[in-house]
Amino acid sequence: MAHPGKMGSNVPTQGTPMTRKGAALFEPRDDARAQWRVVLNDEGQYAIWPATRELPAGWWAEGVGGVRERCLARVQEAWTDPCPVSLRRRVAEGVTGGAVDVTTVTGRLARRVPGAEALRGEGFALTFGELEAVSNRWARYLRSLGVGRGAVVGVLLGRGADLHAVTLGVWKAGAGCLPLETESPVASLCALLSVAGARFLVTEMPYGVGGFGGRVRYADDPEVRGVLARLSDEPLGGAPDPEDVAYVMRVPAVAGPPLAVAVPHRGLAHHLGSVAAEFAGTGGGGTAVCAPVASEGAVTGLWAPLWAGRRVLLAPRALDPGRPGEWLSRAGTCALLAMTACQLEHVVTQLGEAGGAALARRFVVTGGAPGPAAARLAQRLGPGRLRTAYGAAETSFGPLLTPEPDGDTRTRVLDGDFLPVPDGAVGELYVTGPGVARGYVGRPALTAQRFVPDPYGPAGARMYRTGESARRTSTGEVRLLGRTDRQLWVRGHRADPVETEEALHDHPGVAEAVVMGVEDAPGVVRLAAYVVARPGAEGLDEAALAAHCERRVPAHLVPADVTLVDEVPRGADGRVERSALHGRTAGRGPGEPDGCRGRAAPGKRSFRGGSGLAESLAAHRVPGVCFALWEGGRLVAVEAAGSDGAGRPITPRTAFPAGRLSRHVAVLGALRLVDQGLLALDARVGRAGGVPVTLADLLCRRRADVGAALLPGLLEDATGEALGPLLRRLVLGPLGLDGSRFGAPPSGNGGGVPVARVGHDATGRALHGVGRSAGRLQLWATAPDLAKVTWELRRSLRGAPCERDSMAPVAVPCPGGLHGLAAETEAQDGEARGAQEACDAADAAPPGYYAASAFCPGADRGLVVLANGSAGGRVGREIAASLKERTSYDGQLPDGW
Repeated sequence: MAHPGKMGSNVPTQGTPMTRKGAALFEPRDDARAQWRVVLNDEGQYAIWPATRELPAGWWAEGVGGVRERCLARVQEAWTDPCPVSLRRRVAEGVTGGAVDVTTVTGRLARRVPGAEALRGEGFALTFGELEAVSNRWARYLRSLGVGRGAVVGVLLGRGADLHAVTLGVWKAGAGCLPLETESPVASLCALLSVAGARFLVTEMPYGVGGFGGRVRYADDPEVRGVLARLSDEPLGGAPDPEDVAYVMRVPAVAGPPLAVAVPHRGLAHHLGSVAAEFAGTGGGGTAVCAPVASEGAVTGLWAPLWAGRRVLLAPRALDPGRPGEWLSRAGTCALLAMTACQLEHVVTQLGEAGGAALARRFVVTGGAPGPAAARLAQRLGPGRLRTAYGAAETSFGPLLTPEPDGDTRTRVLDGDFLPVPDGAVGELYVTGPGVARGYVGRPALTAQRFVPDPYGPAGARMYRTGESARRTSTGEVRLLGRTDRQLWVRGHRADPVETEEALHDHPGVAEAVVMGVEDAPGVVRLAAYVVARPGAEGLDEAALAAHCERRVPAHLVPADVTLVDEVPRGADGRVERSALHGRTAGRGPGEPDGCRGRAAPGKRSFRGGSGLAESLAAHRVPGVCFALWEGGRLVAVEAAGSDGAGRPITPRTAFPAGRLSRHVAVLGALRLVDQGLLALDARVGRAGGVPVTLADLLCRRRADVGAALLPGLLEDATGEALGPLLRRLVLGPLGLDGSRFGAPPSGNGGGVPVARVGHDATGRALHGVGRSAGRLQLWATAPDLAKVTWELRRSLRGAPCERDSMAPVAVPCPGGLHGLAAETEAQDGEARGAQEACDAADAAPPGYYAASAFCPGADRGLVVLANGSAGGRVGREIAASLKERTSYDGQLPDGW
């Protein structure tokens, strides 16, 4: 069973293979034929579960089964309301569950010890009584703006006096809080606000967010201050429901829009209560917070001390995140310090082990596996004084791992079949109990993948697949061993380098970019980017590339080093050799700060690209091209060059009109309906030349011309659905073809999918509007998406099921011994030669474009080329010839390329 580390939309970055631990997401795996079923519990929460395993207590089969992607497609379709059933019922009745949450705890403390100091920071201090009064005013103010139960409010504030009061006010008003990083660029903030469904934003004047369409209020606006002063500071009454959303927290996304987790009050309260118990026996004092306030690693320090009735000391906003030691030492001894593993390494490096140990009586370390400094510090402190917490938003920022915090939370180390591994053996870490979050906002299929039934817990319980390799010691301690994906912790945030790679690929001067984490010291990670410039991109500056990233991604995703390289080293299979890149950063000597950038020595390059591809485009007057090569079932290269004719660069995410290649997707949809019993292969569907035509005829090469005319109507008549949404449900969604759609081209070239909207004739002259006039069977697709389709075609030619782990198994024999998918292509004779090709070539695309898909069933390899010029076939042939010289691809192409 595949690990869940990097799921969701997997769009390869420019010139970079689309891989997960070095393997393409659509390559054959040992469990390719594994059968799953859609299951749900009494709360209406969906998941998928192996069909061979007995259903855990409290879960039942929904009715749909089959391969993984088919089940996930059903979840995406059926799970429209993520709210638990019990919460929906209470909302309808106007009541809450009445459990303890942060607002009730701080309210009790305000009544019990109103004069005790709760918060102190740069230029301010608040007692528990004052914090309660200010937060009550904010709650009333937000209610007057329309904020209520189920709403989400963005909170873009620094470590100042308003942070806690506004957040408490949001919760008291019944809404969820979306914490936002003050160093994030506007585009990134707006994207996250949109994904979270936030319609309100509270911020400060220096952090205004232009382009946000909701209501914005500035906490430091004198007019707002005046309104707040006139409002009553009495409580509104009531408390949030345990299942209401407390936090919507950004987490790493592989590609596409940001990903956010909905954390309920239940989970947050459970975690804070567990950590607050750690204050027992520590004497007086509270904690200090120097982490970015919108990070997962900050939540524990911001709220657990208040839960325990202790003070929170907030670091100055201008504190250097890489040098917290001096400030912490001046702050005095804390009862408890919660910090990420990276922060702890910084502190011990700056202050030494004795100085680090003097900072607090107890420590809680989050953000990945603790480094050597933490181990030495734990030994100095003695047993029980340094605890490790998993710290992810998916588990409500907990649990404590050393040992179990209480009887409600469990950490399990399981194998690929959800079975426990022996102590000392390596497995994947799962977390279950009250801290398990609701799921990913707007991503039901991804939620069903990562939040799965708990076969060892109470009826209907779920557990979260963390993507962490771990082992349990004989004493019960869980030790984290690293992730199964590329996620890492950078400056207190979980991060995925793919997000930085995508930002770099949006630069018009970048042909290829690889971003990786570099560990300067154990636990101290920075992002390093290696960039290949496009031909003709004179004067491309490393500092300018970093500034480009600063305008697009949060601060922790901006690379600390940008190194220009002539080529990205790859192995014979086309994969990036990251170990060869490691250490090639130029101009950064020992002790130099982040941000030193230079040019490294060139590395080898296995595929045609750079100046060769650009020269080919210029020679044949083709503005832009993108090609994708797969071999052995995995995508080994994706490269793009040129422009869309309107000044925007072609990238692997650029969609082109696929022309006749669109039929392949329609055939996949037809076979899916055959599997579902909605269509029959031998059913007559029309007549051509006076001869009856069956569905099998439409799918075969000898009647492909008839199929192009009849197939769309046949699919619509069988289901009552429009063709575009139907094929999205049957094929595009299950296969993960997120960059493709039927009908009109995808909208927008800004936040949406880039589109090659303008075709060009053989002389390079623009042909405006040609590609848009195609019929409803017109597919706008990316080269990586079509590579997935060609992989399905190849499997059909070899007699395998027409889907791999994404649609129900069906093998459809057609006259001539081929299968339905193969017959839809221009298949050559010569299977005996071991190099049979299947291809739709130059006339596949509308005028002004070129689209070709070739694959060799016997040799298990294929190539997709898309271009926005009629002469793209000439470029395609040169690409194939170059690949023949540089890879194991044999360079054979059918006539018509």
